[in-house]
Amino acid sequence: MKTFFKALGNLVKKPVTTKYPFEPTFKPDDYRGLIGFEESLCIWCRRCEAVCPPGAIVFSQDMEGKQTYHYNRAVCIYCGECVRACPKEGALFQTAEPAPCALKEENINNAWNKLYPEAIESRELYAAEKKRKAAEKAAADKAAAAAKKESEDNSGATA
Repeated sequence: MKTFFKALGNLVKKPVTTKYPFEPTFKPDDYRGLIGFEESLCIWCRRCEAVCPPGAIVFSQDMEGKQTYHYNRAVCIYCGECVRACPKEGALFQTAEPAPCALKEENINNAWNKLYPEAIESRELYAAEKKRKAAEKAAADKAAAAAKKESEDNSGATA
């Protein structure tokens, strides 16, 4: 019977919850929201990628060496470790803006599951190409030095 009267009393009481769509929810001053990125300040050290616990940040690299920052708000746990690890003030920052809901049209998880390994592979391909070019240059320099030495030896022998 006690529960019945308590239920009747709750019918006439003011609700404790906020009327969300009509009233904004309270956000504390230290609210951790989306991660912001300022490309012009980034030094491309990739520390943020290394410290991100869920792997919400990844960098891809094209064959010219230009890196691209990728961030997945659906994977991010908003811990702020990436912001703390960033050596360049302002390159990464945490906003007070909450993440919007992921929509089916965005295909956010499947796209990320495809993008992440492609980004890692792009960096590996760039490193392999850079190593190949360095080896070619070293071989060309060695051949040029050998040719120079041979020409010096030939000029010294004829004199």
